[in-house]
Amino acid sequence: MPVYKNEKAKGDKKWWFQFYTGEIKNGVRERITKRGFRTKKDAERAMIEAQAALQKGEYIEPTKKLFQDYLQEWIKTKRNLGEQTLELYDSYLRTHIIPALGKIPLFKISAHDIELFLDSLHEKGLAAATIKRIFSVVNAALNAAAMKDIIPKNVANKVEKPQASRRRELVVWDPEFASDFLVKTKQASRHWIAAYLAIMTGMRQGEILGLRWSDIDFENRNITIQQTVTRKRKIKPGAKNKSSVRNIAISPETVEALREHRKLIIQDRWKHKQNYQDNDLVVCTHFGGPVTQRGIQKMWSSFLKKTGAPKITFHDLRHTHASLLIKQGVHIKVISERLGHSSVSITMDTYGHLMPNMQQEAAAGLDALIKTEKAATKNY
Repeated sequence: MPVYKNEKAKGDKKWWFQFYTGEIKNGVRERITKRGFRTKKDAERAMIEAQAALQKGEYIEPTKKLFQDYLQEWIKTKRNLGEQTLELYDSYLRTHIIPALGKIPLFKISAHDIELFLDSLHEKGLAAATIKRIFSVVNAALNAAAMKDIIPKNVANKVEKPQASRRRELVVWDPEFASDFLVKTKQASRHWIAAYLAIMTGMRQGEILGLRWSDIDFENRNITIQQTVTRKRKIKPGAKNKSSVRNIAISPETVEALREHRKLIIQDRWKHKQNYQDNDLVVCTHFGGPVTQRGIQKMWSSFLKKTGAPKITFHDLRHTHASLLIKQGVHIKVISERLGHSSVSITMDTYGHLMPNMQQEAAAGLDALIKTEKAATKNY
């Protein structure tokens, strides 16, 4: 067996193999060589696999490209993904994947490498759902490499896929708490209107940041969602999906809150004049530019600290809006339309547990329709 041991190699990766392919190119017999095996058995096993692949016409010449270089090329091909999804992928690559796996040659990356990587993510304290998404990016990248015959197989398929933990219990505020919170924070930030709109409309954070004055029909008390602001402060036409481009009816008090906030925006326009960027945004900087999502999160953290309120995310205000509608007995289809869900089933899956009394009310209502006790004697 043409398996060799490199006596001069330091460490344990000193076994390698070499065999001739049977082909002659430019007068030279072609051969396949692969190094870096920990044991003789590993080298022999890999050589047998390579010989079998060569015989079947499935052998792929090892590439020297590093995993990080391949990932940068691969991410550029994902043009079909939404802009926010691409931003998330890019964040995972820069923050987690490339620092841990980037320097490994693409052809040498192993299932063990990926398992160690997943362990490191757990040690960082990342949420199970986040680890699952990061693994999905690695898996998709390697799967694409295998399909394009850049590597012989996707080694991630040998790794036990991380499981997302059970969906965390939704934290929602009751009407009294939400009212008190909004009163206490109203003068704390120029962007208070963002929190108010989240509670009163159920809009997503990006939708609130992208809302324009021209999207508000004050007379008919209606908001039209037509654009969003991304994590990179880019104004993007449209919304998360087709269902997210929608109309939302607003209350008379919401109209008044928006009119009061508009006075602040008019003052900014007058004060900064030529330096003002007129994007027509409801939530904007002093100079009219888009507000970063990070800026809203910073404001939100200060609100929680100021009021001593339980720690919840800004996105949880959207859940609070849904719970307030449920308490009023609003039909689930109407709630789904206001939230911009693609189907009522998503709304039910998310908020069905907030409707514990609906079954009891439905059963009790049957008593009003069906009477089994004799009210009078009738002859038939």
